[in-house]
Amino acid sequence: MTSSHITARLLKSGRVFLSLGLFAFVSYPATAQLPATPVIDPVTELAALKAASTMDNDPADAETVQQVCTACHSSSQFLATPRSSSRWEQVFGQMAQLGARPNDDQIDRIVRYFQRNLVVVNVNTSPDEELGPTLQTSPEATAAITLRRVQRKFSGLADLAAIPGVDRAVLERLKDRLQF
Repeated sequence: MTSSHITARLLKSGRVFLSLGLFAFVSYPATAQLPATPVIDPVTELAALKAASTMDNDPADAETVQQVCTACHSSSQFLATPRSSSRWEQVFGQMAQLGARPNDDQIDRIVRYFQRNLVVVNVNTSPDEELGPTLQTSPEATAAITLRRVQRKFSGLADLAAIPGVDRAVLERLKDRLQF
């Protein structure tokens, strides 16, 4: 077992930590076993991912997340935890270290799914490459947001909705993931 596998197991639960700690220091016989990998129902996972993808109209994105991200763990571990784009990049890096091997198309779909459904952005500080995909704005509208916030910070949804090219309906659906 490599150290990255040990680290992954350490993060999952204290019981595994204790088992690995004893295994490493007491040298139990080879019959010592780690807890079984949980059974993950692909149909249930896909349904949960599609239900959570209110901002992504391409079902192939949710299907790809189900195929790659729920191969080892349930989507419940990430669907309830919106994070910044940079924090998701760290999580993706950790998953790659633990063996996730999506191809280029899958990476694009996973990133799009997370960007549209699980990324938190600060409208006044997040870089354009996070704002545009999350707000689902054109490059021109994203540039207008960036220019406007340099002149005067945004104070709320109504303020942001005043920018041409920003869809008020999208903002309403994103309101819990927008910071000002």
